[in-house]
Amino acid sequence: MKDCISRRTFLKTAVGAGACLYGLNYLSSLHRPKPLKTLKDTRLKKGLVVAHGEQGEGRTEEETVREMTKRALEALGGIDKLISRGDRVVIKPNLSWNRAPEFAANTNPLLVAALIELARGAGASRVRVLDNTCSSNPATSYEISGVARAARKAGAEVCFVQPSRLREVAIPGGKALPSWAFFDDFILKEEVDVLINVPVAKHHSTSRLTLALKNVMGMVGWDRGTLHKDIHPKISDLNRVVKVDLTVLDAYRVLRDHGPTGGRLEDVDNSPERARQIVVGRDPVAVDSYGATLFGLQPGDIGFIREAHEAGLGEMEYGLYGVEEITV
Repeated sequence: MKDCISRRTFLKTAVGAGACLYGLNYLSSLHRPKPLKTLKDTRLKKGLVVAHGEQGEGRTEEETVREMTKRALEALGGIDKLISRGDRVVIKPNLSWNRAPEFAANTNPLLVAALIELARGAGASRVRVLDNTCSSNPATSYEISGVARAARKAGAEVCFVQPSRLREVAIPGGKALPSWAFFDDFILKEEVDVLINVPVAKHHSTSRLTLALKNVMGMVGWDRGTLHKDIHPKISDLNRVVKVDLTVLDAYRVLRDHGPTGGRLEDVDNSPERARQIVVGRDPVAVDSYGATLFGLQPGDIGFIREAHEAGLGEMEYGLYGVEEITV
């Protein structure tokens, strides 16, 4: 089965894909002599940009999110400073659960579509959208989340992760993990020129929050349930391997309780005061540090943010390089 599939065959292959995602783990022990990707040189600014959306009368949510995304990336320096003509772009949303967009358990499909349009406008030769979901039937999560349809409409390839593309990677300096299995799609320079991580801001029953650093768990294989014991240093360790070029935090809707699965509209905040935000930056630790404040928390309150900062993976003092706020 191909890893990127057509709309016609998407649902037909769901059962098989779901079985493959959690089986055949022996394939992950294969070591192939291909180099890991490194961060792309870019002229994007070091700081953060926070776009606030005011869905005015006569403007749809789609128009608001598209303009927020466009304006935020322009303020960061412009998508053309990151994506060059011919680049292969991978967009990694959170598609973990079988939830509709209004429940904020997955990344907003309108944000994913806006990023695809910008990437294609910058000359990307290929844009793929994929995630290792928590569902036994990944196509269901892709479809119910609204991301599959929005991504296809925007011109991206909608893909499943494949067990044959897992590799065990040593984690130098790993505090809790000496190695783990990662999907080639996210770590090989032959596969991806630009990796964009697009998490949703939400409560999590184990790690307290799930933001950008934790969203990397959707880039790995093996038994991810075992990662939940001592989860904070393990999240940091995984981020020692993955080189994300751009982080775009979806806080347009914020799931404030009963995460990560959600399912209750009363737990979702869409108020202009505490939600309706898109946060962009190159430093995922800084993005997550700002994201913690959306929940009334300090960056140091979240274990994986502290661990990643102490590992030298980013700046916990998110305002160090400046925060530009814009209103759309």
